[in-house]
Amino acid sequence: MIRHTAIPVYFGIRILSALVLLKLSTQFLTVEAFANFTQFLAFSSLLNMMVVGGAQNGLIRQAAAATDGDAGEVMGAGLAISAAAVPVLGIPALLWNSAISQVLTGSPSHGAVVIAITTLALCSGPGQVCWSLLSGRKRLVQSLGAQAIGLIAGTAASAMFITRGSFVAAAIAFAAGPVLGTLVALPFVAQHRVRWRPTTRGLVPLFGYSAATSATLGFTALVLFGLRSFYRSHFGSAELGYWLAANRISDMSTQFLGLLMLQAFVPHLAAIEDAGERTRLTVRYAALAAGLAGAALLFFTIAGKPLVHLFLSDAYAPAIPAIRLYMVGDFLRVWGSLAMFAAFAAGKPGRYAAIEIATMTVMAGLSAVLIGSGEVRAPQIAYAVAWGLTAAVLAFRLALRFAPWRRGQSRQHVERRISLPDIAPRLR
Repeated sequence: MIRHTAIPVYFGIRILSALVLLKLSTQFLTVEAFANFTQFLAFSSLLNMMVVGGAQNGLIRQAAAATDGDAGEVMGAGLAISAAAVPVLGIPALLWNSAISQVLTGSPSHGAVVIAITTLALCSGPGQVCWSLLSGRKRLVQSLGAQAIGLIAGTAASAMFITRGSFVAAAIAFAAGPVLGTLVALPFVAQHRVRWRPTTRGLVPLFGYSAATSATLGFTALVLFGLRSFYRSHFGSAELGYWLAANRISDMSTQFLGLLMLQAFVPHLAAIEDAGERTRLTVRYAALAAGLAGAALLFFTIAGKPLVHLFLSDAYAPAIPAIRLYMVGDFLRVWGSLAMFAAFAAGKPGRYAAIEIATMTVMAGLSAVLIGSGEVRAPQIAYAVAWGLTAAVLAFRLALRFAPWRRGQSRQHVERRISLPDIAPRLR
């Protein structure tokens, strides 16, 4: 019973954390400082995924499919990738911290913050491996519990600095939370004997997942950070702050969708071999995710102004249309996300990456055109259109797959295969 409530409880903690930081940062920081704080949070989130080469999803999938004896090999492979990420991420942060600061905040003066956040993320790498292993072995209480402790501590420290008007200290404090979560998780994985010299069998599948996730995360991050810099140059820091506020609201629903898929859908689907049962599981999660996204859109459409007043501030009322457009995009994104994680569970990380990268390419191109033409809602319009096109393409492919003429071909193919033994003697 406790295991089944772990995901909603953890998601509630994440939502509460996001709402607390969102409310305080919009109340105690200027719009420009809020935008910078949000950019640093996004940078920290990206690093937390990259410290194991983006292999968290692959680790969960591999741990779910592994036996108890092989779990140590999965963990060893993850730790090896985490160790390799130290120079890969650390050296660029040291060499180009001012340039990264320029992209994030429009000023090179926050290079030290870039270095601090990168260092903290690298220290949390082993924790990412531990959490993924625990989730894959269906020990959600331990995995999400350790993450929750780090999240609560980071949120509390960050909130304290926000109320003092320091977005820099607040961003660093929040980035320190996963380090505490790492320390909490270590005892839970002590039963697994880590193979410090991971075999090719353990590393090769993870490299495939790592490459797919890293390509997806890296491309998405470059697109978003580039678009935000381009958007700031056209509309200024205030409008960028409204965009980021709307994006933060949208992130709450997309984070839950990702959490639901990673912690529940992927491990369960990876462990199922029967095609009919896989289809039924996919349909259940599709209905659940679409229902939640649709309910969020309906609720905000009815009570947008009171919600912004409650969770943001009246200064962010201009962001209401952007938030609504983002929620439309979140609803349309359900179908793309489901297809991505189904591919991941099936051991096809390339398809996972292709869906995300293709969608982000459409979004980036459309956003750039609309921003250049002076459309202030360009990012949200492009987001909804891009995921809507992805949903349409996936629906078309599904319709083709189950088309009557395709079913007829499949039956003929099966009949031909069945009849081969009958004609084999004649061929001799």
